[in-house]
Amino acid sequence: MHLKAGFSLLYVNELISYVNTPNPLANKMQSIEKYKCLIIDDDPLITDLIVHFCDKLDEIEYCLACNNAVDGLKLISSQGFDVLFLDYNLPELNGKAILELKKDNSKVIMITSYADFAVDSYNYPQLIDYLLKPIKFGRFVQAINKLKTRQEDQASASSTDSYFIKDGSKWVKLSLADIIYIKSDSNYVVWTTKKKQVLELKKLKTLEEELPSNFKRVHRSFIINTDHIEVITRDNISIGTTMIPVGNAYKNVIDEIITGP
Repeated sequence: MHLKAGFSLLYVNELISYVNTPNPLANKMQSIEKYKCLIIDDDPLITDLIVHFCDKLDEIEYCLACNNAVDGLKLISSQGFDVLFLDYNLPELNGKAILELKKDNSKVIMITSYADFAVDSYNYPQLIDYLLKPIKFGRFVQAINKLKTRQEDQASASSTDSYFIKDGSKWVKLSLADIIYIKSDSNYVVWTTKKKQVLELKKLKTLEEELPSNFKRVHRSFIINTDHIEVITRDNISIGTTMIPVGNAYKNVIDEIITGP
């Protein structure tokens, strides 16, 4: 094996070990989701290592790498990635800043040297896992498995008329039938059910794509469950004692609700 000058012995050993490690996911079902991945890390040794790890997994369709935050944000905005491997300690914009700036729905696996990052990770619903340096292949596979499990749980929740909400450090299961409306509140959304409200760090745009068809966005700040509608006018929707405004850009949604799509 030819290695670049200055290639860390730690990562040389890791690369050698992964080559001879059997893929623990190879015997999964043949029809599997393929992930499009992007690595943003200023250390080329890390990006090389993760690219090699990705090449070993059937679940990864391809993996691109860049070594600075600005180029990474440009790629995120121009390409459709499913997974970002993101260095928390980038020199220009750190991982936290990129999490807050990115507008896509890609999931994030953070790369960090700090074990206490687990505390911060609870604040970002798009963050699936974090990998501590030095990164081991087995731990990398665990992160990919965690991503798959999260997506399967979400799909299962949809098929069983329920939805998982991330409330701080825990996931709360809500019945879709009980959800009356969701309101945007700055960077958060407030889920209102018959019995309670739950605050989640998420965007309404993401929920538009995830929720079933009986949930309609009728205002830039509101998504409603049409099953709970009592009265509709051109400007407002009455749900119980709550009056939901209808935004000018969403007037056509009223026709869809009344007559069907």
